[in-house]
Amino acid sequence: MPGQVEGGIAQALGATLWEQVRLDGRGAVETAAFRQYHLPAFADVPRTEVHFVETADAMGPLGAKSMSESPFNPVAPALANALRDATGLRFTELPLTRDRIWLRLREG
Repeated sequence: MPGQVEGGIAQALGATLWEQVRLDGRGAVETAAFRQYHLPAFADVPRTEVHFVETADAMGPLGAKSMSESPFNPVAPALANALRDATGLRFTELPLTRDRIWLRLREG
């Protein structure tokens, strides 16, 4: 089960930092192949440490819960809030690419 959490974090990092579907003026997808945008590789994902809390919840076998989606949700807000703490600027659009961050810093 820790692997599901780690996979969810890797997927969330990809969506937060790199992955972007680009559309042309007609609404057609320009990034139609995986090689046209960055998907996180092993080297892109920081080492994670997964801890589980014991539960007495009767739902699921032995209190088990779905875990592949749960770690996805907090990643983008956590990174955007870290950027706000570091820069004083709020970032509300994903992905949080270096180019977007740089332009936002220049705009102030």
